Amino acid sequence: MKFELTPRRVFAAFMLIPLALLAEALVLEHAKGQLPCPLCVLQRAGFLLVALIALAAAIQQPRRRGTAIYAVGIALASLSGLGVAIWHVWTLYHPKFGCGIDVMEQFVNNLPTAKLLPWLFHASGECTAPHEPILGLQVPEWSLIWFSLLFLAAIFFAFKRLSVARATVLA
Repeated sequence: MKFELTPRRVFAAFMLIPLALLAEALVLEHAKGQLPCPLCVLQRAGFLLVALIALAAAIQQPRRRGTAIYAVGIALASLSGLGVAIWHVWTLYHPKFGCGIDVMEQFVNNLPTAKLLPWLFHASGECTAPHEPILGLQVPEWSLIWFSLLFLAAIFFAFKRLSVARATVLA
């Protein structure tokens, strides 16, 4: 039996990775007491958006160009999360600036996602709160790494699918 890396399997991986990261975030919050700050919640939303786009692609199973379009959507969702993660890491190393917890916390907690899924999207922590590092890195640094990897993989996959589509049209 030969294992073939189909677009559906790639999209399943694009879905499972962020869901696993969200599960870890919930463990850190509910089992270890690390309350998420507004920037953490926005990063969670970015991971969920990546997972939802990947789920839609895996269910629909689009053809060549459609696959590339979904991959670009994943790349854009990853890029949005990457921007928030960069801001959060910068805030960690420049704590006097903070993350605007008063204004941003109100904004994040008034979003429909926070009202619908408060156990996942309610912000109540501080962006510069010290937490125990995971393998030497803080959670926002791990988010930065994972959003970067998801972005690069999605761009690579989009270009690969477009080149397959172009080769098929030329053949």
